[in-house]
Amino acid sequence: MEEGGALIGLANNGRLDHLDSQILMHLQRDGRSPYTALAALCGVSEGTIRKRMQRLESRGVVRIVGFTDPARTGMDTAAVIWLRAERGRLTEVVSQITALKQTHYVAYTTGASDILAIVTLASQEELVSFLAQDLGAIEGLTETETSMVLKTCKQAYNWSPWPHQLTPQAPNMEMKEELDTVDLAIVRYLQQDGRMTFVTIAEELGITESTVRRRVTSLLDSGVMQVAAILNPAKIGFTTVAMIGIKVERHRTEDIIRTLASMTDVRYLAVSTGKYDLIIEVVQQSNERLLDFLVDTLEDIPGILRTDTHLILKLSKETYDWGVAPGILG
Repeated sequence: MEEGGALIGLANNGRLDHLDSQILMHLQRDGRSPYTALAALCGVSEGTIRKRMQRLESRGVVRIVGFTDPARTGMDTAAVIWLRAERGRLTEVVSQITALKQTHYVAYTTGASDILAIVTLASQEELVSFLAQDLGAIEGLTETETSMVLKTCKQAYNWSPWPHQLTPQAPNMEMKEELDTVDLAIVRYLQQDGRMTFVTIAEELGITESTVRRRVTSLLDSGVMQVAAILNPAKIGFTTVAMIGIKVERHRTEDIIRTLASMTDVRYLAVSTGKYDLIIEVVQQSNERLLDFLVDTLEDIPGILRTDTHLILKLSKETYDWGVAPGILG
């Protein structure tokens, strides 16, 4: 038992309790918050915070990771790719797509496609090369359809089951960062473990702790990088995930985006080219709840003309290390 009689870890039904939610809300704002600060904010001991985080991380509920803003680091070409594979070769094809460094989201899906992948690249030329060479070399892949992402309105790391999150700190967009190889190396370590200590990073890179501290502070303050808690919906009872392609009346696009972005069910929202105007990822507790969302929620939004639902059967890859364009390095 902990202070106030609260049990360590998750409740029996897999849901987060109040203290879990408090801790994770603060870590979504600042993934490197010291345990002492979290303890003071939550009104418990530092030991309690450590036990909670150890339990949440060991159960795969949360990861603390560093991720860059693609637009700030030259990786401003993104695409959602819908793919089909030959019968009997689906697992083989997914394995090959997952191994590609350009993909950061790969899933088995139902519907018009067998596989869904999201890529983030430095340019449209790189995207063309990826489609022609990398995907083109995969045996057993029969069809691809590409939806270019014109604008990412909501990203997966912002998702949580609670309706009111702490307001994220606004980055200083006026600060211009020229990243060098040391910055990039630091980012890569924090992408592996967002709470890796400055001492550990300094030892790995052969530089001083103060240099690492100064570099990380600059990256965070400028908005080039964030460190935050990434929740695994399936581990807290949200086991139904779907990608939904949406066609809309163009003059109502902005209103529809605002409505969808405000929904806690929506984990990802992008404006796209191709067969869909908008693409959203939705998390729900069951197929029945997903049906309610499709029938009761989306149907009531003025301006939505059509929706295509692709149920995510299994997630093969989800990373946030989309990198930095070579031209950004100082």
